[in-house]
Amino acid sequence: MSGETLVIHPRDRIKFLNISTNILFNVDIRLTAKGFDVESLAFEEMSFSDLLDGRDIFDRHQFRIWVKHRNTGLGFIDLEVQPYLEDWLSKANRTIDKAKRLSILERGHRLFPDDIRLGKRLIDEYISQNLWQQAALMLEALAENKYDREILDKLLDVYRSMSNKDGIISVLKRIVKGAPDDLEARNQLAEALEENGKLKMAIEENQALLKRISNKQKLSVYKRLGYLFSKAGKYNEAIFNYLEAAKLDENDADLYYNLSYLYEKLHQEEKAYYFLEKATRLKSEDVDNLLKIAQWQITKRKFSDSIKYLSEVLEINPNNIEALLLKAQVMEKQGNKQGLKKVYKEILSLEPKNETVIYNLGSLEYEAGNLQDGLNYFISYLKLYPNDVSVHEIIFDIYKRLKNDQMAYKEARILVELKPNDISLYQFIFDYLNARGSYNLIIPIMEKGLEANSNNYDLREYLVFAYLKSGDEKQAIKQMEKILQIRPGDIDLWLQLAKLREKRNELSEALKAYKKILELSANNEDAQESYLRLRLKGVQDEESK
Repeated sequence: MSGETLVIHPRDRIKFLNISTNILFNVDIRLTAKGFDVESLAFEEMSFSDLLDGRDIFDRHQFRIWVKHRNTGLGFIDLEVQPYLEDWLSKANRTIDKAKRLSILERGHRLFPDDIRLGKRLIDEYISQNLWQQAALMLEALAENKYDREILDKLLDVYRSMSNKDGIISVLKRIVKGAPDDLEARNQLAEALEENGKLKMAIEENQALLKRISNKQKLSVYKRLGYLFSKAGKYNEAIFNYLEAAKLDENDADLYYNLSYLYEKLHQEEKAYYFLEKATRLKSEDVDNLLKIAQWQITKRKFSDSIKYLSEVLEINPNNIEALLLKAQVMEKQGNKQGLKKVYKEILSLEPKNETVIYNLGSLEYEAGNLQDGLNYFISYLKLYPNDVSVHEIIFDIYKRLKNDQMAYKEARILVELKPNDISLYQFIFDYLNARGSYNLIIPIMEKGLEANSNNYDLREYLVFAYLKSGDEKQAIKQMEKILQIRPGDIDLWLQLAKLREKRNELSEALKAYKKILELSANNEDAQESYLRLRLKGVQDEESK
Protein backbone atom coordinates (compact mmCIF):
# COMPACT_ATOMS: atom_id res chain seq x y z
CA MET A 1 0.00 0.00 0.00
CA SER A 2 1.08 3.57 -0.58
CA GLY A 3 3.38 4.82 2.21
CA GLU A 4 4.42 1.33 3.35
CA THR A 5 8.00 0.03 3.51
CA LEU A 6 9.29 -3.16 1.98
CA VAL A 7 12.49 -4.61 3.46
CA ILE A 8 14.49 -6.96 1.25
CA HIS A 9 17.87 -8.63 1.18
CA PRO A 10 20.28 -7.46 -1.53
CA ARG A 11 20.29 -10.94 -3.08
CA ASP A 12 16.53 -11.35 -3.02
CA ARG A 13 15.12 -11.90 -6.54
CA ILE A 14 12.12 -9.65 -7.12
CA LYS A 15 9.73 -8.56 -9.87
CA PHE A 16 6.77 -6.14 -9.93
CA LEU A 17 3.81 -8.28 -11.01
CA ASN A 18 1.04 -5.71 -10.89
CA ILE A 19 0.32 -2.07 -10.19
CA SER A 20 -3.14 -1.35 -8.90
CA THR A 21 -4.52 2.18 -9.32
CA ASN A 22 -7.92 3.77 -9.92
CA ILE A 23 -6.82 4.89 -13.38
CA LEU A 24 -8.63 3.02 -16.15
CA PHE A 25 -6.35 0.38 -17.53
CA ASN A 26 -3.39 2.18 -15.81
CA VAL A 27 -3.11 4.45 -18.80
CA ASP A 28 -0.03 6.71 -18.53
CA ILE A 29 0.97 5.04 -15.23
CA ARG A 30 4.70 4.70 -14.69
CA LEU A 31 7.26 3.92 -11.88
CA THR A 32 10.12 6.24 -10.92
CA ALA A 33 12.95 5.94 -8.35
CA LYS A 34 16.31 7.57 -7.79
CA GLY A 35 19.35 5.35 -7.61
CA PHE A 36 18.33 2.27 -9.64
CA ASP A 37 16.46 1.21 -12.76
CA VAL A 38 13.08 0.56 -11.26
CA GLU A 39 11.37 -0.02 -14.68
CA SER A 40 13.45 -3.16 -15.28
CA LEU A 41 11.72 -4.91 -12.36
CA ALA A 42 8.43 -4.66 -14.20
CA PHE A 43 9.74 -6.87 -17.01
CA GLU A 44 11.84 -9.61 -15.35
CA GLU A 45 12.70 -11.20 -12.02
CA MET A 46 16.20 -10.33 -10.96
CA SER A 47 18.52 -10.11 -7.90
CA PHE A 48 18.28 -6.62 -6.51
CA SER A 49 22.07 -6.52 -6.03
CA ASP A 50 22.34 -6.43 -9.84
CA LEU A 51 20.64 -3.03 -9.77
CA LEU A 52 23.08 -1.50 -7.23
CA ASP A 53 25.72 -0.81 -9.86
CA GLY A 54 28.71 -1.96 -7.77
CA ARG A 55 27.53 -0.35 -4.54
CA ASP A 56 28.38 -2.33 -1.38
CA ILE A 57 25.61 -4.77 -0.74
CA PHE A 58 26.51 -4.72 3.00
CA ASP A 59 25.41 -1.10 3.26
CA ARG A 60 21.85 -0.21 4.05
CA HIS A 61 20.16 1.33 1.02
CA GLN A 62 16.85 3.18 0.98
CA PHE A 63 14.86 3.95 -2.12
CA ARG A 64 11.46 5.60 -2.64
CA ILE A 65 9.47 4.20 -5.57
CA TRP A 66 6.81 6.56 -6.92
CA VAL A 67 3.73 5.53 -8.87
CA LYS A 68 2.96 8.43 -11.18
CA HIS A 69 0.26 9.31 -13.63
CA ARG A 70 2.16 11.21 -16.22
CA ASN A 71 4.05 13.58 -13.83
CA THR A 72 1.61 13.46 -10.97
CA GLY A 73 2.51 11.27 -8.05
CA LEU A 74 -0.27 8.91 -7.02
CA GLY A 75 1.63 7.27 -4.15
CA PHE A 76 4.89 5.63 -3.11
CA ILE A 77 6.42 2.74 -1.30
CA ASP A 78 9.84 2.79 0.49
CA LEU A 79 12.25 0.03 -0.28
CA GLU A 80 14.93 -0.80 2.31
CA VAL A 81 17.71 -3.04 1.09
CA GLN A 82 19.95 -4.47 3.80
CA PRO A 83 21.86 -7.69 4.54
CA TYR A 84 20.87 -10.09 7.29
CA LEU A 85 22.70 -10.16 10.60
CA GLU A 86 24.06 -13.58 9.67
CA ASP A 87 25.62 -12.03 6.58
CA TRP A 88 27.67 -9.66 8.71
CA LEU A 89 28.74 -12.40 11.09
CA SER A 90 29.62 -14.73 8.25
CA LYS A 91 31.60 -12.08 6.42
CA ALA A 92 33.50 -11.15 9.57
CA ASN A 93 34.36 -14.76 10.25
CA ARG A 94 35.67 -15.21 6.70
CA THR A 95 37.87 -12.09 6.84
CA ILE A 96 41.48 -12.82 7.80
CA ASP A 97 42.74 -9.24 8.08
CA LYS A 98 41.89 -8.17 11.64
CA ALA A 99 41.55 -4.45 10.81
CA LYS A 100 39.04 -5.26 8.02
CA ARG A 101 37.25 -7.76 10.23
CA LEU A 102 36.86 -5.15 12.94
CA SER A 103 35.60 -2.62 10.41
CA ILE A 104 32.95 -5.08 9.17
CA LEU A 105 31.73 -5.79 12.69
CA GLU A 106 31.57 -2.11 13.58
CA ARG A 107 29.54 -1.36 10.41
CA GLY A 108 27.26 -4.25 11.17
CA HIS A 109 26.76 -3.03 14.69
CA ARG A 110 25.79 0.40 13.41
CA LEU A 111 23.18 -1.27 11.22
CA PHE A 112 21.94 -3.54 14.01
CA PRO A 113 22.69 -1.60 17.22
CA ASP A 114 20.16 -3.56 19.25
CA ASP A 115 21.23 -7.03 18.21
CA ILE A 116 22.97 -8.72 21.14
CA ARG A 117 24.69 -11.37 19.00
CA LEU A 118 26.50 -8.87 16.82
CA GLY A 119 27.29 -6.73 19.86
CA LYS A 120 28.90 -9.63 21.70
CA ARG A 121 30.83 -10.64 18.59
CA LEU A 122 32.17 -7.09 18.29
CA ILE A 123 33.13 -7.08 22.00
CA ASP A 124 35.01 -10.35 21.52
CA GLU A 125 36.84 -8.82 18.57
CA TYR A 126 37.80 -5.74 20.61
CA ILE A 127 39.15 -8.03 23.32
CA SER A 128 41.09 -10.21 20.88
CA GLN A 129 42.75 -7.06 19.48
CA ASN A 130 43.44 -5.63 22.99
CA LEU A 131 41.15 -2.68 22.36
CA TRP A 132 40.18 -2.62 26.00
CA GLN A 133 38.60 0.81 26.17
CA GLN A 134 36.14 0.09 23.33
CA ALA A 135 35.29 -3.30 24.83
CA ALA A 136 34.75 -1.73 28.24
CA LEU A 137 32.37 0.92 26.87
CA MET A 138 30.20 -1.68 25.15
CA LEU A 139 30.20 -4.02 28.12
CA GLU A 140 29.28 -1.18 30.48
CA ALA A 141 26.35 -0.36 28.22
CA LEU A 142 25.20 -3.99 28.30
CA ALA A 143 25.57 -4.21 32.08
CA GLU A 144 23.92 -0.89 32.79
CA ASN A 145 20.34 -1.93 33.36
CA LYS A 146 20.52 -5.58 34.41
CA TYR A 147 22.61 -8.04 36.38
CA ASP A 148 24.31 -10.33 33.87
CA ARG A 149 27.13 -12.30 35.46
CA GLU A 150 28.62 -13.32 32.14
CA ILE A 151 28.83 -9.71 31.02
CA LEU A 152 30.25 -8.59 34.38
CA ASP A 153 32.89 -11.33 34.40
CA LYS A 154 34.00 -10.32 30.92
CA LEU A 155 34.03 -6.65 31.94
CA LEU A 156 36.13 -7.55 35.00
CA ASP A 157 38.68 -9.30 32.78
CA VAL A 158 38.83 -6.24 30.52
CA TYR A 159 39.42 -3.84 33.43
CA ARG A 160 42.13 -6.15 34.78
CA SER A 161 43.81 -6.13 31.38
CA MET A 162 43.63 -2.32 31.47
CA SER A 163 44.96 -2.24 35.09
CA ASN A 164 41.96 -0.03 35.79
CA LYS A 165 41.69 -0.36 39.58
CA ASP A 166 38.56 1.76 39.90
CA GLY A 167 36.89 -0.23 37.15
CA ILE A 168 37.79 -3.54 38.81
CA ILE A 169 36.33 -2.35 42.12
CA SER A 170 33.17 -1.08 40.44
CA VAL A 171 32.50 -4.42 38.71
CA LEU A 172 33.26 -6.47 41.81
CA LYS A 173 30.87 -4.33 43.84
CA ARG A 174 28.11 -5.05 41.31
CA ILE A 175 28.90 -8.76 41.36
CA VAL A 176 28.82 -8.88 45.16
CA LYS A 177 25.62 -6.87 45.25
CA GLY A 178 23.97 -9.30 42.87
CA ALA A 179 25.47 -12.38 44.53
CA PRO A 180 26.24 -11.52 48.18
CA ASP A 181 27.26 -15.09 48.99
CA ASP A 182 29.83 -15.28 46.22
CA LEU A 183 32.82 -15.58 48.56
CA GLU A 184 35.41 -15.57 45.80
CA ALA A 185 34.08 -12.32 44.35
CA ARG A 186 33.90 -10.75 47.81
CA ASN A 187 37.46 -11.86 48.50
CA GLN A 188 38.62 -10.34 45.21
CA LEU A 189 36.81 -7.11 46.07
CA ALA A 190 38.54 -6.95 49.46
CA GLU A 191 41.91 -7.48 47.78
CA ALA A 192 41.18 -4.85 45.11
CA LEU A 193 40.14 -2.29 47.71
CA GLU A 194 43.33 -2.99 49.65
CA GLU A 195 45.52 -2.59 46.56
CA ASN A 196 43.79 0.70 45.77
CA GLY A 197 44.48 2.07 49.25
CA LYS A 198 40.81 2.11 50.27
CA LEU A 199 41.60 0.70 53.71
CA LYS A 200 38.29 1.39 55.44
CA MET A 201 36.24 -0.24 52.67
CA ALA A 202 38.70 -3.15 52.46
CA ILE A 203 38.34 -3.72 56.19
CA GLU A 204 34.52 -3.70 55.91
CA GLU A 205 34.58 -6.26 53.08
CA ASN A 206 36.96 -8.54 54.96
CA GLN A 207 34.81 -8.35 58.07
CA ALA A 208 31.74 -9.19 55.97
CA LEU A 209 33.67 -12.10 54.46
CA LEU A 210 34.66 -13.30 57.92
CA LYS A 211 31.00 -13.81 58.82
CA ARG A 212 30.36 -16.04 55.80
CA ILE A 213 33.32 -18.46 55.90
CA SER A 214 34.30 -21.47 57.98
CA ASN A 215 37.00 -21.40 60.68
CA LYS A 216 39.47 -23.11 58.36
CA GLN A 217 39.07 -20.31 55.84
CA LYS A 218 39.37 -17.50 58.38
CA LEU A 219 43.15 -17.61 58.80
CA SER A 220 44.02 -15.61 55.67
CA VAL A 221 41.24 -13.09 56.40
CA TYR A 222 42.46 -12.51 59.96
CA LYS A 223 45.96 -11.96 58.59
CA ARG A 224 44.69 -9.50 56.01
CA LEU A 225 42.64 -7.62 58.61
CA GLY A 226 45.69 -7.47 60.85
CA TYR A 227 47.68 -5.95 58.03
CA LEU A 228 44.94 -3.48 57.06
CA PHE A 229 44.37 -2.27 60.63
CA SER A 230 48.14 -1.96 61.05
CA LYS A 231 48.43 0.10 57.88
CA ALA A 232 45.55 2.28 59.06
CA GLY A 233 47.38 2.92 62.35
CA LYS A 234 44.80 1.02 64.43
CA TYR A 235 47.33 -1.11 66.26
CA ASN A 236 45.07 -2.62 68.92
CA GLU A 237 42.61 -3.86 66.27
CA ALA A 238 45.52 -5.22 64.25
CA ILE A 239 46.85 -7.06 67.30
CA PHE A 240 43.43 -8.64 67.94
CA ASN A 241 43.25 -10.04 64.41
CA TYR A 242 46.83 -11.30 64.41
CA LEU A 243 46.23 -13.03 67.75
CA GLU A 244 43.13 -14.69 66.30
CA ALA A 245 45.21 -15.82 63.32
CA ALA A 246 47.88 -17.17 65.68
CA LYS A 247 45.25 -19.35 67.37
CA LEU A 248 44.63 -20.99 63.99
CA ASP A 249 48.31 -21.28 63.06
CA GLU A 250 50.78 -21.38 65.93
CA ASN A 251 53.75 -22.04 63.66
CA ASP A 252 53.58 -18.92 61.51
CA ALA A 253 56.65 -16.89 62.50
CA ASP A 254 55.48 -13.89 60.47
CA LEU A 255 52.45 -13.49 62.73
CA TYR A 256 54.73 -13.18 65.75
CA TYR A 257 57.00 -10.73 63.94
CA ASN A 258 53.95 -8.58 63.18
CA LEU A 259 52.75 -8.76 66.77
CA SER A 260 56.22 -7.82 68.00
CA TYR A 261 56.26 -4.82 65.66
CA LEU A 262 52.81 -3.65 66.80
CA TYR A 263 53.57 -3.97 70.51
CA GLU A 264 56.75 -2.02 69.89
CA LYS A 265 54.64 0.70 68.28
CA LEU A 266 52.52 0.74 71.43
CA HIS A 267 55.70 0.98 73.56
CA GLN A 268 54.94 -2.36 75.22
CA GLU A 269 58.52 -3.62 75.19
CA GLU A 270 58.07 -6.81 77.16
CA LYS A 271 55.32 -8.10 74.86
CA ALA A 272 57.20 -6.92 71.78
CA TYR A 273 60.26 -8.98 72.69
CA TYR A 274 58.15 -11.89 73.91
CA PHE A 275 56.68 -12.31 70.43
CA LEU A 276 60.00 -11.59 68.75
CA GLU A 277 61.51 -14.46 70.72
CA LYS A 278 58.63 -16.73 69.65
CA ALA A 279 59.29 -15.80 66.04
CA THR A 280 63.01 -16.49 66.27
CA ARG A 281 62.31 -19.86 67.86
CA LEU A 282 60.48 -20.75 64.64
CA LYS A 283 63.10 -19.13 62.41
CA SER A 284 66.27 -20.14 64.19
CA GLU A 285 68.53 -18.61 61.54
CA ASP A 286 67.02 -15.14 61.77
CA VAL A 287 70.32 -13.53 62.71
CA ASP A 288 69.11 -9.92 62.64
CA ASN A 289 66.37 -10.49 65.18
CA LEU A 290 68.52 -12.74 67.34
CA LEU A 291 70.91 -9.81 67.57
CA LYS A 292 68.05 -7.44 68.31
CA ILE A 293 66.88 -9.62 71.19
CA ALA A 294 70.43 -9.94 72.51
CA GLN A 295 70.83 -6.17 72.47
CA TRP A 296 67.55 -5.73 74.33
CA GLN A 297 68.67 -8.28 76.92
CA ILE A 298 71.82 -6.23 77.46
CA THR A 299 69.78 -3.10 78.16
CA LYS A 300 67.82 -5.12 80.74
CA ARG A 301 71.12 -6.40 82.19
CA LYS A 302 70.08 -9.98 81.43
CA PHE A 303 73.62 -10.81 80.42
CA SER A 304 73.38 -14.61 80.52
CA ASP A 305 70.31 -14.57 78.25
CA SER A 306 72.07 -12.15 75.91
CA ILE A 307 75.11 -14.42 75.69
CA LYS A 308 72.80 -17.33 74.84
CA TYR A 309 71.37 -15.50 71.83
CA LEU A 310 74.77 -14.23 70.74
CA SER A 311 76.12 -17.77 70.90
CA GLU A 312 73.31 -18.88 68.57
CA VAL A 313 74.30 -16.19 66.09
CA LEU A 314 77.98 -17.14 66.29
CA GLU A 315 77.10 -20.78 65.72
CA ILE A 316 75.42 -19.74 62.49
CA ASN A 317 78.20 -17.31 61.55
CA PRO A 318 81.35 -17.30 63.71
CA ASN A 319 82.54 -14.16 61.90
CA ASN A 320 79.51 -12.01 62.69
CA ILE A 321 81.09 -8.73 63.77
CA GLU A 322 77.94 -7.29 65.32
CA ALA A 323 77.53 -10.36 67.52
CA LEU A 324 81.16 -10.16 68.62
CA LEU A 325 80.84 -6.45 69.42
CA LEU A 326 77.72 -7.10 71.51
CA LYS A 327 79.51 -9.93 73.27
CA ALA A 328 82.35 -7.53 74.04
CA GLN A 329 79.79 -5.11 75.44
CA VAL A 330 78.48 -7.83 77.77
CA MET A 331 82.00 -8.71 78.92
CA GLU A 332 82.72 -5.06 79.64
CA LYS A 333 79.52 -4.61 81.66
CA GLN A 334 80.33 -7.79 83.60
CA GLY A 335 83.87 -6.57 84.26
CA ASN A 336 85.27 -9.70 82.59
CA LYS A 337 88.47 -8.20 81.20
CA GLN A 338 90.02 -11.50 80.17
CA GLY A 339 86.88 -12.43 78.25
CA LEU A 340 86.78 -8.94 76.78
CA LYS A 341 90.35 -9.21 75.52
CA LYS A 342 89.58 -12.57 73.94
CA VAL A 343 86.56 -11.19 72.06
CA TYR A 344 88.47 -8.11 70.94
CA LYS A 345 91.22 -10.31 69.53
CA GLU A 346 88.62 -12.30 67.58
CA ILE A 347 87.24 -9.08 66.15
CA LEU A 348 90.72 -7.83 65.32
CA SER A 349 91.48 -11.02 63.40
CA LEU A 350 88.46 -10.22 61.20
CA GLU A 351 88.97 -6.45 61.04
CA PRO A 352 92.66 -5.69 61.40
CA LYS A 353 92.06 -1.95 61.02
CA ASN A 354 89.24 -1.63 63.55
CA GLU A 355 90.62 1.39 65.42
CA THR A 356 88.17 1.10 68.32
CA VAL A 357 89.17 -2.47 69.06
CA ILE A 358 92.88 -1.69 68.69
CA TYR A 359 92.54 1.21 71.13
CA ASN A 360 90.49 -0.82 73.62
CA LEU A 361 92.96 -3.72 73.55
CA GLY A 362 95.81 -1.28 74.12
CA SER A 363 93.94 0.24 77.08
CA LEU A 364 93.20 -3.17 78.60
CA GLU A 365 96.84 -4.24 78.39
CA TYR A 366 98.01 -0.86 79.68
CA GLU A 367 95.66 -0.97 82.66
CA ALA A 368 96.74 -4.55 83.41
CA GLY A 369 100.39 -3.47 83.47
CA ASN A 370 101.27 -5.33 80.28
CA LEU A 371 103.12 -2.29 79.00
CA GLN A 372 104.83 -3.80 75.99
CA ASP A 373 101.62 -5.41 74.69
CA GLY A 374 99.72 -2.19 75.28
CA LEU A 375 102.47 -0.26 73.50
CA ASN A 376 102.22 -2.48 70.43
CA TYR A 377 98.47 -1.88 70.10
CA PHE A 378 98.82 1.88 70.60
CA ILE A 379 101.57 2.08 67.98
CA SER A 380 99.21 0.28 65.55
CA TYR A 381 96.49 2.76 66.45
CA LEU A 382 98.79 5.71 65.70
CA LYS A 383 99.28 4.40 62.19
CA LEU A 384 95.60 5.13 61.67
CA TYR A 385 95.45 8.35 63.73
CA PRO A 386 98.96 9.80 63.96
CA ASN A 387 97.86 13.01 65.73
CA ASP A 388 95.84 11.48 68.57
CA VAL A 389 97.16 13.38 71.59
CA SER A 390 95.76 11.04 74.24
CA VAL A 391 97.43 8.01 72.64
CA HIS A 392 100.75 9.82 72.35
CA GLU A 393 100.45 10.68 76.06
CA ILE A 394 99.89 7.02 76.95
CA ILE A 395 102.84 5.92 74.80
CA PHE A 396 104.98 8.63 76.43
CA ASP A 397 104.04 7.29 79.85
CA ILE A 398 104.72 3.69 78.80
CA TYR A 399 108.20 4.57 77.53
CA LYS A 400 108.95 6.38 80.78
CA ARG A 401 107.76 3.41 82.82
CA LEU A 402 109.84 1.09 80.64
CA LYS A 403 112.77 3.49 81.27
CA ASN A 404 113.23 3.87 77.54
CA ASP A 405 114.21 7.56 77.76
CA GLN A 406 115.20 7.86 74.14
CA MET A 407 111.75 6.84 72.86
CA ALA A 408 110.07 8.84 75.61
CA TYR A 409 112.04 11.89 74.42
CA LYS A 410 110.82 11.30 70.84
CA GLU A 411 107.21 11.13 72.05
CA ALA A 412 107.72 14.29 74.12
CA ARG A 413 108.95 16.10 71.03
CA ILE A 414 105.82 15.00 69.15
CA LEU A 415 103.58 16.00 72.05
CA VAL A 416 104.95 19.52 72.40
CA GLU A 417 103.94 20.06 68.79
CA LEU A 418 100.44 18.71 69.42
CA LYS A 419 100.06 20.07 72.95
CA PRO A 420 102.40 23.06 73.38
CA ASN A 421 100.84 24.23 76.67
CA ASP A 422 101.83 21.12 78.64
CA ILE A 423 104.82 22.46 80.69
CA SER A 424 105.64 19.01 82.14
CA LEU A 425 106.75 17.91 78.66
CA TYR A 426 109.33 20.69 78.51
CA GLN A 427 110.64 19.67 81.90
CA PHE A 428 111.20 16.09 80.68
CA ILE A 429 112.85 17.31 77.47
CA PHE A 430 115.09 19.65 79.46
CA ASP A 431 116.15 16.92 81.89
CA TYR A 432 116.83 14.49 79.04
CA LEU A 433 118.92 16.94 76.97
CA ASN A 434 120.67 18.42 80.01
CA ALA A 435 121.83 14.98 81.08
CA ARG A 436 123.41 14.62 77.66
CA GLY A 437 124.82 18.16 77.53
CA SER A 438 122.75 18.99 74.45
CA TYR A 439 122.24 22.65 75.39
CA ASN A 440 122.03 23.84 71.81
CA LEU A 441 118.98 21.53 71.34
CA ILE A 442 117.33 22.87 74.50
CA ILE A 443 117.36 26.47 73.29
CA PRO A 444 115.12 26.23 70.14
CA ILE A 445 112.66 23.91 71.91
CA MET A 446 112.22 26.25 74.87
CA GLU A 447 112.08 29.32 72.63
CA LYS A 448 109.23 27.74 70.67
CA GLY A 449 107.57 26.75 73.92
CA LEU A 450 107.61 30.41 74.97
CA GLU A 451 105.56 31.31 71.90
CA ALA A 452 102.65 29.39 73.43
CA ASN A 453 103.51 30.11 77.09
CA SER A 454 104.96 33.63 77.15
CA ASN A 455 104.46 34.14 80.92
CA ASN A 456 105.94 30.83 82.02
CA TYR A 457 109.15 31.44 83.98
CA ASP A 458 110.11 27.71 84.07
CA LEU A 459 110.77 27.75 80.34
CA ARG A 460 112.76 30.96 80.69
CA GLU A 461 114.82 29.40 83.47
CA TYR A 462 115.56 26.44 81.21
CA LEU A 463 116.65 28.93 78.58
CA VAL A 464 118.82 30.86 81.05
CA PHE A 465 120.55 27.64 82.01
CA ALA A 466 121.04 26.56 78.39
CA TYR A 467 122.32 30.01 77.33
CA LEU A 468 124.83 30.08 80.17
CA LYS A 469 125.99 26.53 79.39
CA SER A 470 126.41 27.40 75.76
CA GLY A 471 128.22 30.65 76.61
CA ASP A 472 125.56 33.08 75.41
CA GLU A 473 125.52 35.29 78.53
CA LYS A 474 123.82 38.17 76.74
CA GLN A 475 120.73 36.06 75.93
CA ALA A 476 120.78 34.63 79.43
CA ILE A 477 120.64 38.18 80.88
CA LYS A 478 117.68 39.03 78.62
CA GLN A 479 115.76 36.02 79.89
CA MET A 480 116.67 36.82 83.50
CA GLU A 481 115.28 40.30 83.12
CA LYS A 482 112.05 38.97 81.62
CA ILE A 483 111.69 36.49 84.48
CA LEU A 484 112.17 39.32 86.96
CA GLN A 485 109.36 41.23 85.26
CA ILE A 486 107.15 38.27 86.08
CA ARG A 487 108.71 37.62 89.54
CA PRO A 488 110.18 40.93 90.68
CA GLY A 489 110.69 39.61 94.22
CA ASP A 490 113.01 36.72 93.26
CA ILE A 491 116.13 37.65 95.32
CA ASP A 492 118.17 34.64 94.18
CA LEU A 493 117.64 35.53 90.52
CA TRP A 494 118.53 39.20 91.19
CA LEU A 495 121.73 38.03 92.87
CA GLN A 496 122.55 35.71 89.92
CA LEU A 497 121.95 38.58 87.49
CA ALA A 498 124.07 41.01 89.55
CA LYS A 499 127.02 38.60 89.63
CA LEU A 500 126.71 37.89 85.91
CA ARG A 501 126.70 41.66 85.19
CA GLU A 502 129.74 42.12 87.41
CA LYS A 503 131.50 39.24 85.67
CA ARG A 504 130.83 40.91 82.32
CA ASN A 505 132.18 44.20 83.79
CA GLU A 506 128.79 45.79 83.52
CA LEU A 507 129.38 47.37 86.90
CA SER A 508 126.68 50.04 86.93
CA GLU A 509 124.02 47.43 86.02
CA ALA A 510 125.49 45.08 88.63
CA LEU A 511 125.38 47.84 91.28
CA LYS A 512 121.78 48.53 90.37
CA ALA A 513 120.90 44.83 90.79
CA TYR A 514 122.61 44.69 94.20
CA LYS A 515 120.70 47.77 95.24
CA LYS A 516 117.40 46.12 94.19
CA ILE A 517 118.25 43.14 96.36
CA LEU A 518 118.87 45.40 99.34
CA GLU A 519 115.55 47.09 98.74
CA LEU A 520 113.92 43.67 98.92
CA SER A 521 116.10 42.35 101.77
CA ALA A 522 118.18 44.95 103.60
CA ASN A 523 120.08 42.32 105.61
CA ASN A 524 121.28 40.31 102.63
CA GLU A 525 125.00 40.06 103.43
CA ASP A 526 126.02 39.00 99.95
CA ALA A 527 124.35 42.02 98.41
CA GLN A 528 125.63 44.39 101.13
CA GLU A 529 129.23 43.28 100.62
CA SER A 530 129.08 43.41 96.84
CA TYR A 531 127.31 46.77 96.76
CA LEU A 532 129.89 48.28 99.18
CA ARG A 533 132.77 46.84 97.19
CA LEU A 534 131.55 48.32 93.95
CA ARG A 535 130.90 51.71 95.53
CA LEU A 536 134.40 51.74 96.96
CA LYS A 537 135.68 51.17 93.47
CA GLY A 538 133.86 54.30 92.52
CA VAL A 539 131.02 52.66 90.63
CA GLN A 540 127.92 54.76 90.64
CA ASP A 541 124.41 53.81 89.69
CA GLU A 542 122.39 56.00 87.38
CA GLU A 543 120.54 57.75 90.24
CA SER A 544 123.83 58.84 91.84
CA LYS A 545 124.98 60.24 88.51
